[in-house]
Amino acid sequence: MTFTHGGSGGSDQTLALGVGEYITFMEAHWGEKDGHTRIFYLNFVTSAGNKLSGGSTTDSSATATAPAGFQLSGFFGRDGDEIDLLGAIWANIEKADSGTVAPADLSGSGSTSLNLSEVFGGPHGNEFTDQPSAASGQTVGSITVRAGDRVDGLTLAITAPTAMSFSHGGSGGTDNTLALGEYEYITSMEVHWGQKDGHTRIFYLNFVTSSGNSISGGTQTDEKGSVTAPDGYQLSGFFGRDGDEIDRLGVVWTSITVVEAAPIEAPEVSDDDIQLSAVFGGPHGSAFSDINSIVFGQTIGGITIRAGERVDAVTLHVTAPTETYYAHGGTGGTDNTLTIGTGEYITSIEAHTGKKNDHTRVFYLNIVTNLGNSISGGTQTDAKGSATAPDGFQLSGLFGRSADEVDEIGAIWTRISARGVLLTDDMSKGLISNSNFTTFGTTIRNWVGQTISEASDSACYRKTKPFNSNNICPLGYGKDDDDCITQCPMAYPVSCGDECLHQNGDCALDKLKKIFSVIAVALNVATDGVFGEILTTFKEVALLVNCATNMIKVIKGLLKYLTLIHDTAPDTDQALLDAAYQSDVVLVDLPVAVCTCLGIQVPEGAKYADNVIIVVENIVKEVITNGDEITSDKQTFMNFLTNNVTAVAAESDVSNLQDLMDSNSTCGWELKRLTDRVISAVSDIHNSTPNAAVDDIRVTVSTSSTVLNDIPMVTNNCMGELLDTKTTEAAFETRDLIRKTFGVIVDQLVDTGKTDMGKSVSSNDYMLSIANMGLSVLSTFDPTGISYMASQFIQPTCGPTSFIGEIDDGTLYQALGLTTVGQAFLGSYGTWTKAGDQIVNLIFESTDSKDVTVVVHSGGDTYAQVDVGAGDTVSWNCTIPELQDKTMYLDRWRPGLFGLPGTGGGSLLMWVPRSTEGGHIKMHVRINPS
Repeated sequence: MTFTHGGSGGSDQTLALGVGEYITFMEAHWGEKDGHTRIFYLNFVTSAGNKLSGGSTTDSSATATAPAGFQLSGFFGRDGDEIDLLGAIWANIEKADSGTVAPADLSGSGSTSLNLSEVFGGPHGNEFTDQPSAASGQTVGSITVRAGDRVDGLTLAITAPTAMSFSHGGSGGTDNTLALGEYEYITSMEVHWGQKDGHTRIFYLNFVTSSGNSISGGTQTDEKGSVTAPDGYQLSGFFGRDGDEIDRLGVVWTSITVVEAAPIEAPEVSDDDIQLSAVFGGPHGSAFSDINSIVFGQTIGGITIRAGERVDAVTLHVTAPTETYYAHGGTGGTDNTLTIGTGEYITSIEAHTGKKNDHTRVFYLNIVTNLGNSISGGTQTDAKGSATAPDGFQLSGLFGRSADEVDEIGAIWTRISARGVLLTDDMSKGLISNSNFTTFGTTIRNWVGQTISEASDSACYRKTKPFNSNNICPLGYGKDDDDCITQCPMAYPVSCGDECLHQNGDCALDKLKKIFSVIAVALNVATDGVFGEILTTFKEVALLVNCATNMIKVIKGLLKYLTLIHDTAPDTDQALLDAAYQSDVVLVDLPVAVCTCLGIQVPEGAKYADNVIIVVENIVKEVITNGDEITSDKQTFMNFLTNNVTAVAAESDVSNLQDLMDSNSTCGWELKRLTDRVISAVSDIHNSTPNAAVDDIRVTVSTSSTVLNDIPMVTNNCMGELLDTKTTEAAFETRDLIRKTFGVIVDQLVDTGKTDMGKSVSSNDYMLSIANMGLSVLSTFDPTGISYMASQFIQPTCGPTSFIGEIDDGTLYQALGLTTVGQAFLGSYGTWTKAGDQIVNLIFESTDSKDVTVVVHSGGDTYAQVDVGAGDTVSWNCTIPELQDKTMYLDRWRPGLFGLPGTGGGSLLMWVPRSTEGGHIKMHVRINPS
């Protein structure tokens, strides 16, 4: 075959290659011609040193060299009568095994026929997707953009093999249609977006075809992005959100040629390996579920039923792979135990229910094994039901509700032949990242884990960064008026203005807590007689109103001061403690402000507050003053925790980055290599764009392969060594700390080109907890309440969740850090597979007696609301590109007191990762009464 590009002008020059000779080098020069950039000169060099060149050299030039073992096998770029843009396609000289080489520039689904692009716009309007109807080998006949000031709608007409059209948005605007010729394909989309009535809308679209034809509509803005089809793909549909206009838009790419469906490789984890039985009993007690403790292939060695007139408790004894007990219910009743023999497993349960004190309880249980052995307890009733394991399944756990007795019970069946995946599985196939950065040593699964969602405080202040020159935010940040603000991270997933709260946090209560802590200072001072003269001037009610009104200004002033470090200090990762403990502001100015708002002078009685200030200062200054010594080595640091904080804290042994780098372990060597690479990569970006603004560099670095792939891969592989000497939890904590340290290093390199290697990361975290402990203790004998008030405002600063990387297959609990708080979603479960169709599938399964509305939050922002009727099952889908690299957080509105809806009762949290193989999430969201 022959690949020919460009026009017919110019003189031919040909170089014939010899046997075993390959083109390994290309040099290109370019310049301006009639206002267009053109290729002016090309030079090719072979492995034998032969050369071929043509054209005129210019001052603008660049070179490309084939990776080792690769040769020039084709080109990509843009052309017309001349060559305008040119790049080299390098291919392996040795023939690769079938299926091992992905198409060039392919990103997205593991499928070879369909991919989803990046998505642009905002989380408004209604979701839509053409993905189910898009297929390989389709012919696009035309595209229509309807637009005025903004993009109102668009229509894509498919003419073959089946005629259909995809239309999205409203009917407003003016139609602009582009009819495609034979063998012409849409290969790129440019999107501009902006704000209209507080909602992000698509303002402008431009589509370009393989023939260079284009169509556009709307008004261009400063915020823009573009996507280009992978080689061999075309635009065949869209996904996003719409209403009267287009709010959010991404492209469905499909293969230009027909792709036969390849055999699907069985995933490492499957949702089909778990089935839940019907549930028997009533909606009382507290919800329980063994779902996240179950290990596929585990062995049940025995079951115990404690019962009298009713079933008081039931316990499953797991003997392998590790011994554990799943116990539910109270302590009453008489024990009855059945030992399960080798090759024996439980295949059915029978439950009888009845009323006790107006509550439905489980009165009787009978459990039978595959060998016909059984165990029972309690009193039989007329209300009964039974559940039998599907063929090839066994009982592995229970779910239901209990308190002093068992109120409700159901069976968790698992496939007998299923085998689970382990954190320590050898994942050597993932040694090379997208940037060809090779690592060595232990390789294990990259999972999010549970420790990343543990909060050190009740809330954090959200870090902010400026836009880049195109008004684009770094990865992990979202727009907030005139700057970029952190998308709430895993540890603090609830958005609350300039703060993020811990899981299950309530924004309204958090604000009230801070407000009332300040009001309480004024009231305590007054009622304790410190400002006795106030009582002769104001009545008690007037005191409350006046103080509440005026102290709001103090709140704003204090918050402004605590966040001042973001605007004045070069290192925005420095903990807020340095600002919070400027005693003149936090603990002196504040009581003076109390007096000022009441129009009186500070009386001598307020000196007691000064004593509190001195004590607080001493606690914190000791830590700050001795910080370097405390963290000089591991033993000194652990001694400090034991002597000054708590023995329990000392048991949480967290190694820092420098410890590992100084060691002789493979992990330490890899971290050293990675640190050198990070410094080099950021330096290269600085040097290659010397006039670029820091904010532009920050956006570039945030989406670089170093950040998205190399740091996650190396830091995760370190866990393989850490697991030899640490518990799984401690290993995850250490990995999280190392990643946090790299975050500081990257930020410092971007901002200043220098780094202190993140030495202050761990000490700042501990200083925060020490300070809050000190203030909490002092507040118990501070009659002014000032210490308590200060403790309400001292919080860490949080950046986005970073360096997660691509996640390996696993259950949602293991792989994506699925965590539930409260009972509302307890027992939810599902699977993540790295290869897939780029779909997030949530199946809401209600056992509630009331209708609820589940709110889906992404990165702290409300994304969707799903109505689920009492006892109903509702399925909801979304695409991974719309939610990736952010937290997914669920809460729900449920009728409460007097029928008024509320969000209390619980929440669900997990991470949604990106995947170059597409990815797929399937989650069964259990909706329980609470």
